Amino acid sequence: MKLTLGQAAKAAKRAKGTLSKALNNHDISAEKDEKGRWQIDPSELQRWMDSNPLPNSQENQPATLSETPENHNGNSALATEVKLLREQMEKIENMHDREREQLVGQIEDLKTEAERRSREHMQALAVLTDQRDKAPEQPKRSFWARLTG
Repeated sequence: MKLTLGQAAKAAKRAKGTLSKALNNHDISAEKDEKGRWQIDPSELQRWMDSNPLPNSQENQPATLSETPENHNGNSALATEVKLLREQMEKIENMHDREREQLVGQIEDLKTEAERRSREHMQALAVLTDQRDKAPEQPKRSFWARLTG
């Protein structure tokens, strides 16, 4: 039983335009019926599909590394290396966290020390008095004494 263009496109999981172009380029041999419709032999369609695979089909995808037996040792070595690198990164992050905590502690200590020194400075300023020589005070004269001169 021969297939129409639509049936062939559906079977091949391709667009009708793709098959039509292949028919016009004589990549697929087919005949036209009395109504002018393409009649494609299923075996001819299969031959064309084998020589023109879908670009993203599962059959055309290479096996993943984990599925390939000859790469099992390579994957194991890579997995071990990744594990070791992750452990090293974790150690470094822990070290940075400890250093950050130490620095935060030092900053707090310095702030406390600066506040203490500021208080001491203010207390020292309060204790200091004006040490300049004072001019002797003039005795206060009465109003009449100032007026008469």
